[in-house]
Amino acid sequence: SKEVNWIGMLKSRNFYLILLLFGIGAFSGLMIASNASLIGQNMFKLTAGIAATYVSIYSLCNFLGRIIWGTVSDRLGRTNTLMIIYIVIALSMFVLVTVHSVTGFVICIIGLGICFGGTMGVFPSLVMENFGPKNQGVNFGIVFLGYSISAYFAPKLAADIAGSHGGNFTIAFYIAIVLALIGLVINILFKVLNKKANN
Repeated sequence: SKEVNWIGMLKSRNFYLILLLFGIGAFSGLMIASNASLIGQNMFKLTAGIAATYVSIYSLCNFLGRIIWGTVSDRLGRTNTLMIIYIVIALSMFVLVTVHSVTGFVICIIGLGICFGGTMGVFPSLVMENFGPKNQGVNFGIVFLGYSISAYFAPKLAADIAGSHGGNFTIAFYIAIVLALIGLVINILFKVLNKKANN
């Protein structure tokens, strides 16, 4: 396997594509994680206690997602798995904006929680496959910047949108759907470019 240090990684096209994919993959999960309780209370009229239960379910799904998608990616490959993850993220958010009931909220919580965990399970392996295991600690640490950027913007964006729309997060959900679809396109591009490079 090729061994690429962080300087070589920063010079490669794949680094920037993976960085984008990671940031986009984490965006909707971070948006919901930080606001799940408020979304439940404001938009689905849940009590604070019940909303907190759904936050716990989200955390459990996040944990399960790492195992589920990690297993799937070992069998199907990283990019194929990411393809499914982005589709599930978009569908989960779509359910949230179209099914105006607690059922829609629960489906979204489970779908997004599992996918958010999945991104955390798939990307370390993706980085290692592209840049080798020798410098994995530093390389993944740098790629984690994609997650960190989303962690800064996603919760804030959702909170700002809700703040200016009387507690309604719907516009933030549509933004997350669009981003998931952009992630899907970038992932397809990543797969095609690497297929060409390996031929």
